[in-house]
Amino acid sequence: MITLAHGGLELDLTPEIGAGVTRLVFDGRNVLRPAAPGATDVLDMGTFALVPFANRIENGVLKFQGHEYRLHRNMGDHPHPLHGHGWRTAWRVVSLSRDQATLAYDHEPSDWPWAYSAEQVVTLADGAANFRLTVRSRGTKPMPTTLGFHPYFPRTPTTRLTASVKGMWKCNDTMIPTEHVVGSPLLDLGHGALVDKAPFVDNSFTGWSGPARIDQPDSGLTITLTASPECTYLHVYDPLGESFFCAEPVSAMPNAFVRPEPASVTGTRVLAPGESFAIEMRISVRRS
Repeated sequence: MITLAHGGLELDLTPEIGAGVTRLVFDGRNVLRPAAPGATDVLDMGTFALVPFANRIENGVLKFQGHEYRLHRNMGDHPHPLHGHGWRTAWRVVSLSRDQATLAYDHEPSDWPWAYSAEQVVTLADGAANFRLTVRSRGTKPMPTTLGFHPYFPRTPTTRLTASVKGMWKCNDTMIPTEHVVGSPLLDLGHGALVDKAPFVDNSFTGWSGPARIDQPDSGLTITLTASPECTYLHVYDPLGESFFCAEPVSAMPNAFVRPEPASVTGTRVLAPGESFAIEMRISVRRS
């Protein structure tokens, strides 16, 4: 366990469990969903990084530059591999100070046939936790990539999520996007949606440039979520009957690698050998 502190902020993370954040508090109040004591699954953490791809690849079939690759499932019986490798592996500590940690891991070719290195820098500043995620291709051939972050926020009957978006991808029953629609029909994000009253949501919202505001009247906190310009999608996961929801800044839509739309729409990137791609997320917090 690593603990960072700055002002009223404290953050714990576990490099060996997907570099997941187990606790982020401001003046003793939870900003992210806290992990239960002894939790060993990164899905129980407060946030983790998505690398070298965000969200799902349908049935694990990746077609890229004339080749077809079959990727292994990585979430039980769910048919679509998701979120890449970073959340399912241990990271090493590169450097550590009172308010900053740099973590990294190296991926060797496997069912994902490209070698790459990933780095995550977590920094606490005045009233904010900053996350920077970088992927660098180490192979000899071009590599496709998308990146993202997966923060979980506490959800109470009064929690509101507000964001400016232009559209939303509807999905099939396995959460693969099927149709783009204008607006945000599942959540009235423009006027501040009560997430506890929403139907099941696991959808990507388009045209987001930040910020997203999370009002938590029960804890007396207002959280502002921003990200680097590469993160034009805000993916919202709001399951029924849970005490959390997710608002995820990501650089691409789910199943982006196999969509027929151009990369300017899907968000996919292709890294040349030795090339890097990075995104950032900032979680700012203040008393309401």
